[in-house]
Amino acid sequence: MNLLEYIQEKKIFYLIVGFIFSIFSVGRFNFPLLIFVWPYCFLRFLHLNNKKLLPLIIVSVLLILSNMIRWIGIYNKSIAISFVAGLYFGVINIIPYIIDDIIYNKISNWASIFVFPLMVSFVEYVFEFLPIANYNVYAYALRYDIQIIQICSLFGSYFLSFIITLFASIVDYSYNLYKKEKKISRLIFFYVIIILIITSFGSIRLLIPEKEERYNIAATLGSTQCLFDLGKDYILPINNYTNYIQNAIIKANKSEAKVLLFAEEAFGVYAKDRTQIVDFTIKLAEKYNIFVVLSLCVAYDTVLKNLAILISNEGKVLYNYEKKNLIPIMEELFHSNMTEIKTFDTDVGNLGLVICYDISFPDYLNQLSRLGLDTLLIPSWDWDGITEAHSINLRYRAIENGFNTVKSTAHGITLGFDYKGRFLSYYQPNECQDHFILTNVYKRGTKTLYLYIGNFFNYLYLIAFIILVIIGRYTMNKEIEKIKIK
Repeated sequence: MNLLEYIQEKKIFYLIVGFIFSIFSVGRFNFPLLIFVWPYCFLRFLHLNNKKLLPLIIVSVLLILSNMIRWIGIYNKSIAISFVAGLYFGVINIIPYIIDDIIYNKISNWASIFVFPLMVSFVEYVFEFLPIANYNVYAYALRYDIQIIQICSLFGSYFLSFIITLFASIVDYSYNLYKKEKKISRLIFFYVIIILIITSFGSIRLLIPEKEERYNIAATLGSTQCLFDLGKDYILPINNYTNYIQNAIIKANKSEAKVLLFAEEAFGVYAKDRTQIVDFTIKLAEKYNIFVVLSLCVAYDTVLKNLAILISNEGKVLYNYEKKNLIPIMEELFHSNMTEIKTFDTDVGNLGLVICYDISFPDYLNQLSRLGLDTLLIPSWDWDGITEAHSINLRYRAIENGFNTVKSTAHGITLGFDYKGRFLSYYQPNECQDHFILTNVYKRGTKTLYLYIGNFFNYLYLIAFIILVIIGRYTMNKEIEKIKIK
């Protein structure tokens, strides 16, 4: 069958709707309800043309194109990088369709319903371990539907992706059933009940009052980022930094903040000057009784180090954290020796650090919550194309792991979430501007079910897929034997 025949049989309708709707979901152009529609359109098109290579090629091309359009400007300094990112995210979308196309009609109808959503969830999980963070998780399309995404505290974001894409399979199955037998599938009612349960759980969880003690965290910029954006030398004399640090700490103290968080690479220094700026900050932290996250870009002879140093209110260095996940290409000059992630129990709760891009890797942050983390402090440096996807998706990590988060950045969004993913603060300047934002956070986080079953549940998608294929194949063979006997 050629493309003309698809048009004549009106199957191209599914392609057109699927292509357009897929552009305006998940990525930079986000209309949440569309995430339920376009997976069905592509799945339906493939099932109508099962076992033929051309339909699969067409769907793959359209998914890649829609992702390239969806992520245009993800890196505003290079259109080529944006297209490569679109290609990468497109591949993530394509794999579940390929697997479904291989399996469909080889197992019983009831089993085939779960192939696509199980593979979506497992593929999303696998891709989080690659150097390029996966911002294409289906669940992220619902990032502003706060009641629904509370389910992530039980089973994680990939489970929500499973529920979203299960809609496509159920509607496809139900359509076929009605067309053959004029019966309305009970699975539709079952799905509606699931959504109602998820929404009700989220509403109840949000209604449970918090009685925990709260305190202020101050987030401010630093001297480096705006200079870098202006194309100027961002390694300044130490006196420039010490004046800025002193003024920021005094201001935080007057604001009754217990923690001061600088943005990523707040101060660019040569390796020989690192000790001087750290020692200066230590003295002020002790004097003003405040925890400080000092963010440095340290220039060595051949490499750069991206550091966040946690200094206690007693004037002690608790942690020298090096950014673990470096952005491919963009941070090729940086080097990291980060091997162990830690948290620190303090009089303002259990504190932990990561830097910017680290928050895009769910499994990496999950290990923090297993250490009893209450509040995650995040120095960050965003840019226009990625800021919302990078910042707002942080609420999923807060909900999954039950910790509070505060992120300080330039260009992008300086914000805070509580452990239920609710905004505690939000500030987005039009350009690189110095800022001083207070976030009133809970002293303690909470324990979530996902904290304990996260990894098991993520592997369960693959285990369930294998079991379904085996049982579904066996059931289908039995059905074929009965037909032959008759």
